[in-house]
Amino acid sequence: MVSTLDAAHYVQAPSSELSETMASPASFKLLYFPIVGLGGTSRDILAYAGAEFESIFPGNWGEDKSKTPMGCLPVLFITGKNGKKVTISEATVIEQYLAKQYSLLGDNEYEETLIKSFHSTSYSIQNLFASTITWNQPEASPKCLCYFKANSLPSLCESLERHLQDNGNNGHFVGKKLSLADIRVSNMLEHFAQQPCADELIEILKKFPNLYRMRESVANHPKLAAWRKSEAWISTDKASRAFFENPFAFLS
Repeated sequence: MVSTLDAAHYVQAPSSELSETMASPASFKLLYFPIVGLGGTSRDILAYAGAEFESIFPGNWGEDKSKTPMGCLPVLFITGKNGKKVTISEATVIEQYLAKQYSLLGDNEYEETLIKSFHSTSYSIQNLFASTITWNQPEASPKCLCYFKANSLPSLCESLERHLQDNGNNGHFVGKKLSLADIRVSNMLEHFAQQPCADELIEILKKFPNLYRMRESVANHPKLAAWRKSEAWISTDKASRAFFENPFAFLS
């Protein structure tokens, strides 16, 4: 659905009321482009939770950009059981809010801190890929891709592989159950699988069996497996692959 919402400003109301809305949500709308990208983790969490949500898309991003709080997407619109509405923005903030809401931040503060560390690391490497390869000048990105494949990605995978092993190689980064860490890192790996150079990147990932199995474990979780077989997910996956073939065409 194409959005007609104007969310240039955060809601100004007593914070206690807005906090109540966020603590007891009834439904959500996630405003993001019709690709997986930085909306994928939030959609996965909402699908995992069985939450009532709708994906909405900007009509004309050049015009709609100024209608978002920070000039970027995603934006999450929350309708509370109290009937009030809250708008929050920034992918990491949205994901950590949803993870807290649906018990994906571990069982104690230490586990939550570990999960947030994996969450942060996966964003850092994905943003590195975007800045040096996806959105770099065409003459510069091939060299950056070579460096990423030879250094950045293997180094990250080695660290993630070790942490999975330290946690008993049970398919999770923290504890014995699904968390935001698993979902977010899995989304990072799916992001790499949607690139034109996906075969090369996946070959690197296959050298790290624990990490590769973790990706499969997330994909095979019953609720997430059902979501990723849905037309909504399949269409955004296809659109992502087409987008990354020529991201600069999107700008024009």
